[in-house]
Amino acid sequence: MTKIKELIHSETFPGVLLIFFTLLALFCQNTFLSVIYEHFLHIEISFEANDFRISKSLVHWINDGLIAIFFLCIGLELKYEVLRGQLRNIRSVSLPIFGALGGMIVPALIFTAINIEDNYALKGWAIPTATDIAFAVGIVILLGSKIPSSLKLFLLSLAIFDDLGAIVIIALFYTSELSLAAGIVCVLCIGALCLLNYLRVSKLPFYFIVGVILWIAMLESGVHATLSGVIVSLFIPLERKNEEPFLKALYADLNPWVIYFILPLFAFTNAGVDLRGMDLNSLFSSVSLGIFLGLFIGKQCGVFLFSWLSIKLRLAHLPHNVSYAQFYGICILTGIGFTMSLFIDGLAYSDLDAFGQADKLAILLASFMSAIVAYVYLKFIKTEIKV
Repeated sequence: MTKIKELIHSETFPGVLLIFFTLLALFCQNTFLSVIYEHFLHIEISFEANDFRISKSLVHWINDGLIAIFFLCIGLELKYEVLRGQLRNIRSVSLPIFGALGGMIVPALIFTAINIEDNYALKGWAIPTATDIAFAVGIVILLGSKIPSSLKLFLLSLAIFDDLGAIVIIALFYTSELSLAAGIVCVLCIGALCLLNYLRVSKLPFYFIVGVILWIAMLESGVHATLSGVIVSLFIPLERKNEEPFLKALYADLNPWVIYFILPLFAFTNAGVDLRGMDLNSLFSSVSLGIFLGLFIGKQCGVFLFSWLSIKLRLAHLPHNVSYAQFYGICILTGIGFTMSLFIDGLAYSDLDAFGQADKLAILLASFMSAIVAYVYLKFIKTEIKV
C-alpha cells in the first residue's frame, strides 16, 4: 500500500497515467470494444433552462468544458510565476522565451512547407508547435540526478511559454464567426471579473458564477470556450485581504484534478486512433509527415537553434552547470506534443476522418519517439558538444 501511495504522489505518475489511458484508448478503438468506446464518446449530455439549451456529446464536453479548467491552471501558474516566481527576472527567462519561439516557428514552417499546396491541410500548421509538460517532466524525473536542477527549471519555464503561445494561437487562428451579442456578454463578464479583482474578492463562488457565464458566452460567440479559463485566471487575486495566499492555494486544489482526472480523460477520449484498415498512403500523407517531422525534428532543432543564437548574441545564458550536450537532450524532449497537439488537431480539422486518423497517429508516434530518443540520449550522453 505504501509503494502505491509513493507511486501516485511521484512526479512521474501523471506521465505514466497519460500513457496508460492512451494505450487503453487504442485498445478499445481497435478491438471488440470499439462499438462501446464510440458509444461512450458520443453520449449526449444536455443542460436546459427555459428556452436556453446546450447539448453536446461527451467528447465535446471534455474538449470544450473540462479543458477550460486545464487552461485555468496554466493561467494561474503563469500569473504566479510572473508576479512571484521564476519569471520575475527577464534575464532568467530570456532563454526559455527564445527557445519557445523557436519551438513554435520551425515546426510550423516545416508543416507549412510540406502542405503548402493543400489549403485544408494547412489549417493544421499549429499542431506540431506544442509541448506536453506532463510527459516531458516525467521523463526528466525518471533520469534523476543526471539532469541538473537548472535544466529542469528551463524545461518548466519553456513549457509555460509554450502553453501561452498555444493559447494565443488558438485565440487568433482557431475561432469561428463571431456573435456580437455573445461578445458583449463576454465583455461584461470580463468587467465583472475586473471589479472582483479590484475589490480583492476571494470568495470562489463569485468567480465560478462569472466564469461559467463567460464560458457559455464564449461558446456562443465563436471564440473557443476553453480560453475562458485563461481569462478568469488573470483576475484571480494573488492574496486574500489578510495576505493569505489565494491564487497558489486555488492552483494547488485544482491541479490534482487536472493531472489525475481531466488530462487522462482527455487522452482516453482523443487518442483512440482506429488503426484497422489504415494504409501506408495515409500514414505517409503530407499532413502526417508535416506533423511527425514538425514535432520530432522541428521542435528540437527550433528550440536548440533559437536558444543557441540568443546565447551567442548575449541575450541569454546557458543554465548553470549544463553542457550543450545535456541541453540538446532537453530540446529533443520538447517534441512530445500529445495533449495540446491533439487538442489543436481537433480544432484544425472539422472532418475528423479527413485523413483517416493518420494525423492523430502521427502525433502519438512523434511524441513517443521524442520521449524514447531523449531518454536514451540523456541517459548515456557523457561528453559536451562544443559549439
